[in-house]
Amino acid sequence: MPLLFDSIYLTASVLGSPYLIFKMLSSKRYRAGLNQRFGITTERVSNKPGIWVHGASVGEVITAKSIVERIDEEFPEWETFISTSTNTGFSVAQKNFSNKTVFYFPLDLSWITKKVLRRTKPGCILLIELEIWPNFLVSAYKKNIPVIIVNGRISNKSFLAYRTISHFSRTFHDSLTNEMNTYCARTEIDAQRFRDLGIPGKQVFVTGTMKYDNIPTHIDENISRELADLFRIKDKDLVLIGGSTHDGEEEILIRVFKRLNETCPNLRLIIAPRHIERTGDVSRLIEKMGFIPVLKTQLEGSNYNWQNTKKEIILIDTVGDLGKIYSLANYVFVGKSLVPSGGQNMMEPAGLGKPVVFGPHTFNFKEEAGLLLKNSAAKMVGTEDELFKTIEFFINNPDAAKEMGLKAQKAVNEKRGATGKNMEIIGKILRKKVAVDFPPERIRSVRAG
Repeated sequence: MPLLFDSIYLTASVLGSPYLIFKMLSSKRYRAGLNQRFGITTERVSNKPGIWVHGASVGEVITAKSIVERIDEEFPEWETFISTSTNTGFSVAQKNFSNKTVFYFPLDLSWITKKVLRRTKPGCILLIELEIWPNFLVSAYKKNIPVIIVNGRISNKSFLAYRTISHFSRTFHDSLTNEMNTYCARTEIDAQRFRDLGIPGKQVFVTGTMKYDNIPTHIDENISRELADLFRIKDKDLVLIGGSTHDGEEEILIRVFKRLNETCPNLRLIIAPRHIERTGDVSRLIEKMGFIPVLKTQLEGSNYNWQNTKKEIILIDTVGDLGKIYSLANYVFVGKSLVPSGGQNMMEPAGLGKPVVFGPHTFNFKEEAGLLLKNSAAKMVGTEDELFKTIEFFINNPDAAKEMGLKAQKAVNEKRGATGKNMEIIGKILRKKVAVDFPPERIRSVRAG
């Protein structure tokens, strides 16, 4: 059946080739890691058994961090290596796993997945949240490599897609329901969807979501002070941060900032677009609206000549820094939510005790948004005017803003613990795998080395 999937992928590639070629020529994002995507990866030569950990993008890579750290600590005889699918995920993975092999996930063509599995020789594969690619899963199945879904979630759309594929491909169905595989689901709803795909109940576990375990509740004061100095933020300043913003939201934020500035001249605005390749467009928008864009890389690379901090808007054009920058905020708007794009992770600022505001379009973060709203720990706004009135209220009522931030932090803390539950399950599988596949004398020699 891999031939069926290969045919579908190749047909789609041919039909979409003009668009793909244009994107690769015009955007670095689409050119990144092409050789690795086509299976040109470094062969793993370590005599340690390997664990391939895959996180599709930034969020999944960050989620993987605590699991990888626990594996390294508790199972030093195993070697972990990391893959990701996006250039932003790759950058964050390199920062978080600087001492490990990091590479781009291969294209899901059977000959490529076989080649990469042959070169990396994993004894176990961990897929963060849900990255089930048919040929990759089938290739792992044929090599008797157990696959563990960690922090697993499955949307209704994905469930229907996998059920359809299973119906037409017995091989895919067998690889999905393979008794070596394990599914650690975030919620009972996710667990039931896995079971409804035919996966035996004994292989499905509800462990909760690990996202909360990876959310910092404080940032080192020295780091925060360095950032404040870099951005020339004074103690009397109030800081509004627009995090992970999408096209259309920056304009709204700037208009709101302009109105608020009339009565609150010490308010500062920091904007962090979700995709840094939009930096140029956002920078031009800031200028068009009468303000001065100040890029983070400008401040890091030279002695920027500050002109008027009331007119200057800081634009974050680096990857992986937003979590630390949130520590400077008095108020946070989390983007991709005033436009119908599904929202972004609002738990990072919540964990730091910041009052969080987001729009109504949070379908990719429904659980997180619901948790904060249920605990009166965030504010949902539907319009530009509502956003203005909410931030204005926070400015005029600092105690109320602080109380909301503390409620948000408490909501995050009460959800912690899923990493430990996932590790219990992973640990049992790794110990069993070692006992069956790796002789004791080899493990002793690895530990001694």
